[in-house]
Amino acid sequence: MKTQRLLATWMFSAGCVALLGACDTGQPAPQCTVGRGDHAVRYVLKTGSGTCAQKKAEIVGAQAFRIPNSGTPPTVYFNAASLVTGTPGAPVATSASGPFTTEYPSDDNVCTVPEMSEARQVVDGVERVYRWSNVRVQGRAAIPGTQWVADLVYSEGDCTASYEAVGVFPAIKCEAGTPPVRDESLCRAVRQGSTLDPAFPIYCEQTTNLCVLDGLPPALTSAP
Repeated sequence: MKTQRLLATWMFSAGCVALLGACDTGQPAPQCTVGRGDHAVRYVLKTGSGTCAQKKAEIVGAQAFRIPNSGTPPTVYFNAASLVTGTPGAPVATSASGPFTTEYPSDDNVCTVPEMSEARQVVDGVERVYRWSNVRVQGRAAIPGTQWVADLVYSEGDCTASYEAVGVFPAIKCEAGTPPVRDESLCRAVRQGSTLDPAFPIYCEQTTNLCVLDGLPPALTSAP
């Protein structure tokens, strides 16, 4: 039943795209939020070298917390998988967090988190640090909280690299079987519980086998 409801929403979304956004007209803007769960994040290197400059894509857990009826913008939390799944026995990772600037999207349908607290973890004596900033989450009615872009400065030991990070919700793997075999068609497969919006341009990132967003938000296509 849950999958049917999700598909109904996404079919509506695709229909809006086919009508060049006409479905957004007259719809009340949803409150700023971000998809609760795992996001597939694609990284584009801007500066840096060495180990820190090798990120291509990874899963980042995200959620937003708000105080009901307070009128206060919600706070966004990010948990990068490389911290959460560190060496057993390593200190617990610190989530990055920061508030939206507004409770509702701006006129261009974007919800912004200018700065987030640092997320860091020490593994085998090496400190890994995530510094997220300029997070811009899509707030339009058709795709609230499911696409975003941000700046990331990542440090590991003595090296540092900066990236443009592009996120899409939910995170889907384009591999199956044992051992895993790459299968890009899985990015479009309807599955129980969570499925990517068919209106999103998606491709299978080769180094991680994650289904990532092709282009920058808002990235939409009129055909699945």
